[in-house]
Amino acid sequence: MRTAIKAHLRDFIAIAALAVFALLIAGYILQEQRLRIPVLEERPFELKAELETAQAVTPGQGQTVRVAGVRVGDIADVSLEDGLAVVTMDIDQKFLPVYKDATLLLRPKTGLKDMFLELDPGTQAAGEFEEGDTIAVTNTAPDVNLDEVLALLDTDTRAYLGLLLNGGATGLDGRGEDLGKLLGSLGPINRDLARLNGEVAKRKENLASLIHNMNIFFGRIGQEDEEIAALIDSSNSALGAIASEDLDVQRATGLLGPTLRETRLALGETDKLATVLGPTLNNLRPFARRLDEVNNSLARTARETTPDIRNSIRPFVRVARKPVRDLKPAADRLADATPDLTTVGNKLNRLFNMAAYNPNGAEPPGTPNRDEGYLYWIGWLSHTGNSAFNAQDAHGVYRKVYLTATCEAATALLAESPLAPIVTGLGRLFEPGQPFAGGC
Repeated sequence: MRTAIKAHLRDFIAIAALAVFALLIAGYILQEQRLRIPVLEERPFELKAELETAQAVTPGQGQTVRVAGVRVGDIADVSLEDGLAVVTMDIDQKFLPVYKDATLLLRPKTGLKDMFLELDPGTQAAGEFEEGDTIAVTNTAPDVNLDEVLALLDTDTRAYLGLLLNGGATGLDGRGEDLGKLLGSLGPINRDLARLNGEVAKRKENLASLIHNMNIFFGRIGQEDEEIAALIDSSNSALGAIASEDLDVQRATGLLGPTLRETRLALGETDKLATVLGPTLNNLRPFARRLDEVNNSLARTARETTPDIRNSIRPFVRVARKPVRDLKPAADRLADATPDLTTVGNKLNRLFNMAAYNPNGAEPPGTPNRDEGYLYWIGWLSHTGNSAFNAQDAHGVYRKVYLTATCEAATALLAESPLAPIVTGLGRLFEPGQPFAGGC
């Protein structure tokens, strides 16, 4: 034997390795199939449960017993007793005890009816189950198939449900991502609902008191049936009166349309105001932040000016009261004359505007169509008038006169009288050396 092993040592080692590998694979498969090895593993706790139906429950297929989603055992066997399905469960010892008020629900893990049992271990006050005990059918619930739910619906409801599903399929076609976002957004709502339910649970005593008070209230109502009947009759009469005004109600309803349109326009204008108001309030924030400084400054100013107001301004106001009373008649007359004064002021304003109007501004001499406005020429008129009236003698102011005449007119004037050359002085123009010497 040793000689044969030595001669084929390599083959012997390969066969031994294959055997060990096969044992490991077999152990892994058996472990995944929930096979218990008596020597290596602790014996489980056997517990039975009665179910109305154990459809799709198949022992040996890895179907488990769970508590709050955690595996605590396996389904070992299924049998039929007195028209009820009896499921035998192997519960791991570390998850014991299971109490007598425990409940059991048969639930599918997938749509292919891969089943598991959801166990609620119960409460300690009910006492513990002994090995081999059975959970009564009253504490178990089988899986409910969809066809059982649909079988409870009448024909019309089924038709409407079919339309709803078809319409939903059409509406959600290609909208899977949007639906996912919608369902994801429900998380905050669920958290708020959980918080609300928690607060409601804290108010058990208040709810009990509310129910008690409502019981008293409805009992009292039951004792006053005649008064309630009278109230209903009165309400019927009132509603009948309202119904008789149906046309008026329709007219009032018809007026709601224009009213709502005006309201919409008003809200639109309010939106414009809000658009402007937001930046305005933001711009006012620096001012608001410095209001404390302004208030402190005003307080200091008030404290510093209090002596002046008390010692100077208040005595002055007391002294000035009598003159103010005397000024009232004059102020009344001035108020009566103010409209006329306003008219005069407006006229004078127009006059001054006309006088000061200079459309082209200052223009140099020689500019064609030069227009300097009235003020410019009024200045020249004043200068010319002053030059014309500044000469005088003992007899008063005399005007300077500048006369022109032709040579023939001057000759005819001198011929009228021998005194004409002396009186007019025109004779010198015809003397030798003068412009008209020798005649015209």
